[in-house]
Amino acid sequence: MGAEKIKIKKSKLKILVTGGSGTLGTEIQKLISCAAPRASELDVTDAVSCSRAIKKYNPDIIIHAAAWTDVAGAETKKEKCWTVNVTGTQNIAQAAKGRRLVFISTDYVFDGERGNYREDDIPNPRNFYALTKLAGELIIRQYPDTLIIRTAFKPEGAWLYPKAFVDQWGSHDFVSEIAPQLVRAALMKDLCGIIHIAGKRMSMYDLARRVSPHVGKMSRADIATPLPRDVSLNISKWQTISSKSNRARK
Repeated sequence: MGAEKIKIKKSKLKILVTGGSGTLGTEIQKLISCAAPRASELDVTDAVSCSRAIKKYNPDIIIHAAAWTDVAGAETKKEKCWTVNVTGTQNIAQAAKGRRLVFISTDYVFDGERGNYREDDIPNPRNFYALTKLAGELIIRQYPDTLIIRTAFKPEGAWLYPKAFVDQWGSHDFVSEIAPQLVRAALMKDLCGIIHIAGKRMSMYDLARRVSPHVGKMSRADIATPLPRDVSLNISKWQTISSKSNRARK
């Protein structure tokens, strides 16, 4: 889909987004009318807070985007990461009470040994962050009318770091390209299970150079956190679904 701008049909469905102040949550709010309460009102680590907020907003669809995403920090703050990504997901799933629930997962659930991963390939996380996201997936799969979206995106703007990995590949794109596709998938009421939505395979260094041409080079061996080599996602299933949807809308 590349730079193709995906139009989102206006929906009368009520949508609730967790993690509304994050990179993805902020972008989703630009695309569609939704409730995105702050953490002070919707704390995913607090079951009562989740239940109260969902009862208040009474959404038809919940997009669960709240997550601990600091991969390196997760290795030293495992309890906090687990509480947000696992306990928090359990709290949201239980409070949803059968409403459509869309869980935003990650390409990092794979070990990166070969890349081009399909939805039915076996996950094998290499770091604690990835383990917690896989645990979240397993929780979500126990509930009806749920969709797990494995994706990979970066914030808009200049690269956040002075260097980027030359020996790590993925299917990242910038959030303005990924978010519209995630919203469209969330609104497809018959789409359940697992779907991969991402960009084209490239190294982190090549991705960084798109916005910061003078970014430096680094290797995965330069840091202590275990990172997968190639977690690129096969998005052919989503491309087929999206194309059929586009044809049906014409």
